[in-house]
Amino acid sequence: MKSIKCAPMLLLLFCAACSSTVIEDAETVRLDYWDREKSTGMYREEYIDETNGLGIFEDAVNSAEKLKDQKVITTKPLLSLEFIMESKENRSYHLWVIEEGEGYLQSLAPHKNLTYQIDPDSTKKLTEFFAAKANVDILQGDIEFE
Repeated sequence: MKSIKCAPMLLLLFCAACSSTVIEDAETVRLDYWDREKSTGMYREEYIDETNGLGIFEDAVNSAEKLKDQKVITTKPLLSLEFIMESKENRSYHLWVIEEGEGYLQSLAPHKNLTYQIDPDSTKKLTEFFAAKANVDILQGDIEFE
């Protein structure tokens, strides 16, 4: 009888653990850079693994804090990223990094439209990562929210 009473609590705990935003078992991350002109499409794709910067993107997601006031970002993102997970439950985000040193993520899968602010240390590392890339400029100006 005691196990029946505990079952809902155990189920809730299990679901909460499965829905974590922590990235631990990513094999690679695919970056889809957005065209900065008036186009709405992507212009370049890149795959990152542990040899060339995967940890930077994992740290950005793992250290990001969910915004209390959940609003959708309407500014075109710098890129979309998809973590290719060992567990086959890939996670996707839009990413914004702006010149003032702020960074944001918006989850696409498995959690839709949750907005996070990236911590300053991770934002700085992302800025340095993009500065080393040819033809990739971080965003200028402010991020607009819905």
